[in-house]
Amino acid sequence: MADFALPPQLRIELERIATAVFKPAGDALFRRGDQVSGTYLIRSGKVRLCLESKKELYPTRMLGAGCVASLPATMSGSAYSLTATVAEDAELGFVSRDAFLRLMAKDTSLCFQTMDFLSREITDIRSAISTETFPV
Repeated sequence: MADFALPPQLRIELERIATAVFKPAGDALFRRGDQVSGTYLIRSGKVRLCLESKKELYPTRMLGAGCVASLPATMSGSAYSLTATVAEDAELGFVSRDAFLRLMAKDTSLCFQTMDFLSREITDIRSAISTETFPV
């Protein structure tokens, strides 16, 4: 499995501004096409990210503690491109898009960490798609 955990300094700062949320298994955090509200830090439990399409263009991924869901949409302000469903009861930290953008503007080193994280994620997904060995 590819490592989708956040860099430690970025995680600490996001945790500092996050609001605690509990979601039971089966709840959707967001659906593809929904307007972005923010990002979710997974503290415990599991979250499934999928495209919800008949085509397998994007590998379904299971995220656990230390991972983040919806960072690309939160960064860009675009609608969510994936659907996130709680696969196992989850303790989460929610960071609104506004709070996230304020943090990025305040600390450029965190912004660079975020961009590095997102570029590694894109590289991992492209590699998985080209070899058809999807990280789960």
